[in-house]
Amino acid sequence: MTKAESNSRRIDVLAIGLFGLAVGALTVGMAQVGQIPEMDKVGVLVIALVFGGLVQVLAGVADIRYNEQLGGTALTMYGFFWFTVSLAQLVSMSTTFHFDSALFVPINLVYVFFSAAMVYLTAYRSVALSVLHVVITLTFVSTVCMRLNLISEMFPGVAHLAVGTLAFYHAIGSLSQAYTGKAIVPLGPPLLRHERATATATVASEAAGSWGA
Repeated sequence: MTKAESNSRRIDVLAIGLFGLAVGALTVGMAQVGQIPEMDKVGVLVIALVFGGLVQVLAGVADIRYNEQLGGTALTMYGFFWFTVSLAQLVSMSTTFHFDSALFVPINLVYVFFSAAMVYLTAYRSVALSVLHVVITLTFVSTVCMRLNLISEMFPGVAHLAVGTLAFYHAIGSLSQAYTGKAIVPLGPPLLRHERATATATVASEAAGSWGA
């Protein structure tokens, strides 16, 4: 199979992961702002585990197979976060184990810095993806504050709703662009460009000009 045939058979794995993130984040956000009753908490955690966790991990593994290190790393790491936290909370709701809220502070802190780094890295991809990670970073910050009883659950709830909305927005744009060549909604150009690629393009342009001269 040629390289062109291989590329034509590729799917937009990022869109799959973002759809999963959108479902998980919107469900958790609605529960945190009080739109989903407390009695449905187990269902909320199951949805978060499957869509936010499992779907993102599977999409990340597939993205890595396509040699997409950035997307694969982000999807798998966020997927493992959702999977781990949802599973831990499900176990905590049992009659045997009860975990304190402080247990989740370290993992949320790590993801604050991870997401902040992703803001910079995704700036090389698109405006929408970078903005999404800005909101994700703020979501983790608000979650840490909630775990420390500094703010109410309403703040991370609103942040999760914003994450879910932006993830769905980017998934629609990314999927439509991969299928039709044109995004239904604008994703924006990269905010940053690789210096090596820019330098190579400049050298190539100068070489072409010299050859023409």
